[in-house]
Amino acid sequence: FPPSPPSTELVHRIITDYCSSIKSEDIEEAGCAVCGVLTAKKNLHDMTKQSIDLKLLSSDSPFISRLPRSRVTDEVHTCKGPLLASKCSGICNSCLTALNKGKIPSLALVNGNWLGDIPPQLQGLSWIEKMLISRVSHNRCIVRVHSSGQWKMKANAVFFSTPTPKILAALPPKLEDLDEVLAIIFIGTIKPTESEFRRTPLLVRRNKVAEALEWLKLNHIDYSDLQISYQNLQQYPETLPPVVVECKLKQNPVEPGSLSVDNKEEGGVENGECPFIVHGLLGSDVD
Repeated sequence: FPPSPPSTELVHRIITDYCSSIKSEDIEEAGCAVCGVLTAKKNLHDMTKQSIDLKLLSSDSPFISRLPRSRVTDEVHTCKGPLLASKCSGICNSCLTALNKGKIPSLALVNGNWLGDIPPQLQGLSWIEKMLISRVSHNRCIVRVHSSGQWKMKANAVFFSTPTPKILAALPPKLEDLDEVLAIIFIGTIKPTESEFRRTPLLVRRNKVAEALEWLKLNHIDYSDLQISYQNLQQYPETLPPVVVECKLKQNPVEPGSLSVDNKEEGGVENGECPFIVHGLLGSDVD
């Protein structure tokens, strides 16, 4: 003791073994075309080389799949052919085994798990815009936006579940109703400006919300009887958050307890959208 330092050969072998264990083909994942579950690429099989009955993955039921509509007068049509995840060409072992036995895999998209591709109307929604198009209100939320003197920003949200979920008949909800489920706290050296609010996910684009609700009403069975309230939508500002922001001004907004021992630099970004972390709390967590 002490042991002798490792030889050059041993160091080389350790490095080689480590690099071999983290090769991209060993850790890279891709979706299974049948069930959509992320699977290691090395465990996926090429669909085109398998002799399986794709008719097992087809369904004519409008409750399983449906093509998007653009007008109310359009008829509802189901997707033709097998229900497969787009842009996925492999099949996992469990789905392949079931299909080879002539059975529908339990996690297959055709087994009531199909959602389809995300339409442009539902892409790029901010966090608060997603709240406005959600038909079921089952939680309350506190959002804290932290801005330092160096203009770094970060934000986090904590959700508290409510004992009685509320199903809304009209969307978006009235502006005053949002105060009951959302609170925003801003911590910084000065009061926030519109440019700072634009970096947060707390602003509402009225046209984006309207497009999302109109698409859902046409194509989502749970939104078929939804009443879209354009009057409520016009109440929402586009340059400020829709609820009153409580400002807490501090000369030194950096909280020492939030910094790690070996990193004294605060988190957040100086430019672009600020990081946004969402936490969920259940009643059992609070108790």
